[in-house]
Amino acid sequence: MSTTDKHLKIIFTTDVHGNYFPYDFRHDHWGKGSLQRVHAYVAHAIKETPGNMLLIDGGDMLQGEPTAYYFNTHCINRRHQVADICNYIGYDVAVIGNHDIEMGKAIFDKYTKECSFPILGANVIDTSTGQPYFPPYKMFYRQGLKIAVLGFITPAIPHWIPKKTWEGMEFENIKDSAAKWVKTVQEEEEPDYIIGIMHSGMADGIDTPDYKENATRETVESVDGFDLVLYGHDHANNLEEITSPSGRKVICVNPGCYAYNIAIADITFHTDDEGNVTNHDTQCLIHYIGTLHNQHGASFKKHFSYPLHKVKHFATQKIGSFLNRVDATDAYFGSSAYIDLIQDLQLHVSQADISFTAPLFFNASIDAGDIKVSNLFDLYRFEDHLYTLRLTGQEVKDYLEMSYSNWIQQMHSPDDPLLLIGPMKSNPKRMGFRNFIFNFDSACGIRYEVDVRKPSGQMVNILSMQDGSPFSPTATYTVAMTAYRANGGGELLTKGAGLTKEEIDRRIIHVSEHDIRHYLLEYIKQRGAIDPKPLGHWRFIPEDWVAKAEERERKILFGESNKPKGGDTDYVDQPM
Repeated sequence: MSTTDKHLKIIFTTDVHGNYFPYDFRHDHWGKGSLQRVHAYVAHAIKETPGNMLLIDGGDMLQGEPTAYYFNTHCINRRHQVADICNYIGYDVAVIGNHDIEMGKAIFDKYTKECSFPILGANVIDTSTGQPYFPPYKMFYRQGLKIAVLGFITPAIPHWIPKKTWEGMEFENIKDSAAKWVKTVQEEEEPDYIIGIMHSGMADGIDTPDYKENATRETVESVDGFDLVLYGHDHANNLEEITSPSGRKVICVNPGCYAYNIAIADITFHTDDEGNVTNHDTQCLIHYIGTLHNQHGASFKKHFSYPLHKVKHFATQKIGSFLNRVDATDAYFGSSAYIDLIQDLQLHVSQADISFTAPLFFNASIDAGDIKVSNLFDLYRFEDHLYTLRLTGQEVKDYLEMSYSNWIQQMHSPDDPLLLIGPMKSNPKRMGFRNFIFNFDSACGIRYEVDVRKPSGQMVNILSMQDGSPFSPTATYTVAMTAYRANGGGELLTKGAGLTKEEIDRRIIHVSEHDIRHYLLEYIKQRGAIDPKPLGHWRFIPEDWVAKAEERERKILFGESNKPKGGDTDYVDQPM
């Protein structure tokens, strides 16, 4: 019996986060990657391998750069521009991401309706019907082959995002949902190949009795049937084989974020004389397209020149000026102009007693001078709304104790390290923080010290309210924080302050009408010229120990030897 080979090429992007054009709107210069360069690659590849390709996206398409913000907020009465871009490139299928849902139903429903390809989400359940809110899977037929693509999203959304954005939905555990839908597809469709798309990282992340944020490894190790898994969400480019329960090796690949890279899978199917697939081989790599340019990219640029012009006009509008430079790196070592500007804004908007916030960029900075709309995206990364909750003084302290335990370690001498740092998972050649910086909350509205000589849980000493009045562990205070934090994100309210999700919901007394970036824009516009300075309301002690540690650890984290080469990661082909 003879065999015939058939071939299929998969191209995968994920976590594009608004990087549609190869232009860095935040810093006003040409940038890397982008959907324009994805189109340049794909359009060329289609000419080489017509009729046997699938282009897939892993979610978080609608949030990130000024482009996404502009298309979501200033183009609501026309077709969603991102749908038009994705249709133009020729995506075949995608999965919904948590930041896509964060944009709200009005936006993500419009986007999914106007895309000419399905947006999947098998584990997102419509509570009114008990059925998936998004299509659970899509069948594709290429050269007589039957290819099934199933999509899943992290179930953490109810613990991160305001309920009004996902009301009427439930989010099932990925592993259990995958077991159900793989079986359904196998029995009803009899596919030759099953691809899983997971907007959920490989492992780690937040793992509670209620949800597991990053469940790719757990799912592949627990559920038989996947032939290839494409995943994202954790922004860490990775390529590895995971063994399924039956002992099969399943390739799992994540090309990382912002469309700097794509993942490419070349699959060879061996068939018998009757056309039945006898076996298949999958070869996969991560390919850097960050500076790719050809006639197809030029055609894309020409086709979308008008929306590109509109975004540039929006992003370069002057809204005020800074009299001093602000730098996110200062936030790791004490009260900083960068964080305290946002704290002051949150207290102003909420009229709360206390504000919590964290740095959202590893090392962003804004120089003194004119402030444009684009600079707001270096000040504030996400479209978070502002929540106000009631917390007791003791809960405020416990919250801060957990935050600082994510961030610093106990020092026994001036020569000991201060910050919890180590090699980055995505690039072990570089040093970074062991934990997510967006969970490094400090407080404003109170005066306090963090004694680095004390063990975790005993570091924070709250001296008074910021105006000098007494602070009491038994008193109740109004506290401003982001929607992510107020819905349980980072577990500072749950593990830290000891509240259940139900109790957190009962403590909420106000939600802002607009996102925090909107209020930042209005805040700067109204004041014109701002002189951002540290408020000096909290400090690490002993200060001489911390000063020596800061000098050492700034060099480790931000010195010349630790600067990225060509971006935040070394983007090279990684074949398997």
